[in-house]
Amino acid sequence: MLQSSLTPRLGGFGLRRTVDHAEIAFAASWHEAQDTCRERWRPRDDVKSFSTQKRGSFLKDEEILQRLVAEAPNQRERQRLHRIQCEHAGAWVCAVPSTLDGNDTVMRPRNFQIAALARLVPVLKKEISCSLCLQTMDIFGDHAACCTKNTDLIHRHNRLRNLLDKISYEGALSPVMEKKGILGDTPGRRPGDVTIPLWRRGRGLAIDVAVTCPFSINNLSRSSPCEHYAESNKHAKYDSGFVRSNFDFAAMVFESTGGVNAEGLSVLRQLFRFAAKREGLQLSVYCGRAWARLACNLQSSVAQAVLNRIDSFEISELSGDITLAEEPF
Repeated sequence: MLQSSLTPRLGGFGLRRTVDHAEIAFAASWHEAQDTCRERWRPRDDVKSFSTQKRGSFLKDEEILQRLVAEAPNQRERQRLHRIQCEHAGAWVCAVPSTLDGNDTVMRPRNFQIAALARLVPVLKKEISCSLCLQTMDIFGDHAACCTKNTDLIHRHNRLRNLLDKISYEGALSPVMEKKGILGDTPGRRPGDVTIPLWRRGRGLAIDVAVTCPFSINNLSRSSPCEHYAESNKHAKYDSGFVRSNFDFAAMVFESTGGVNAEGLSVLRQLFRFAAKREGLQLSVYCGRAWARLACNLQSSVAQAVLNRIDSFEISELSGDITLAEEPF
């Protein structure tokens, strides 16, 4: 499949094809060899001007992605291609499955297979009925990310909440999960999934974690479902209550494909700075690992929701449905 040849940053798996990148690699080597030898060679018609192979290959991947979007058969496919290229959405693809900082990056083989299928091709061989609510579950498995007939959505939310609490603890921020009384005793108003007592200017920070599916009927036409959810479902509900409180409010909304809203992204980056300093690690090292933990955690939960609603024989075979090379190498 052509998409799998893209870099994970653009929604692929980094399995680049020789036919796409051979000329780019040769041109980059040709220019680098000149600089190494401190010589100027006669220009060649078959050598294009690229600063580096990395840059040239990324531009080629962008070109392939634009073609895939242009040829997408429907709105759902276009939405998928746009949302899987959100910042850090593909962190789970390159994550090292290590237990040094917890089990978040250790995905079960079946969960990884489902996550890989959902990123590239249909998950199921045909439409089926959800084993829990009996509604139609299409071949992409989108229904599993929204079905409320069991506790999958709660587990998905709580796993992200618990990991966020752990990252805050690693930054020595004394987080409190599910803090009560932030907005008084009014029922249904507990926005502090993770609350940091002291954040800035003497005020704390209440972080509300949520996950939304970009393929739901309401989100399918939205360019950024996580931003819309944060504004319409979180800030619209809680902002007025925080005006006279001792806390600021931040909505951290993930998409089931891995993206996160700008406000949540900003908060996470600040949390990573605190944690990296506290752990004595370089910021880039800690951030890379933290994004992998978040992405693997989320994709494992989404995949498990699919597995809980189907039989194993209904899953598309990864080896049979994906062809990496459409042309001979």
